[in-house]
Amino acid sequence: MIDLDQETWMYLALITIFLAYFIWNSRRAKSNRKNRKNRDFRRRYLERKQEKESEKY
Repeated sequence: MIDLDQETWMYLALITIFLAYFIWNSRRAKSNRKNRKNRDFRRRYLERKQEKESEKY
């Protein structure tokens, strides 16, 4: 195995932590965008449905 000193291991650990955080954060942001899009779609659908029902009566 490669023989690395303690400082190099610390740098590698920091880089790994930052990469893991950014990957996790991007997945969470993507999920939030998808949920917001679905919520907005449902709200618009219900508004149109209510307008059609109110036009009937």
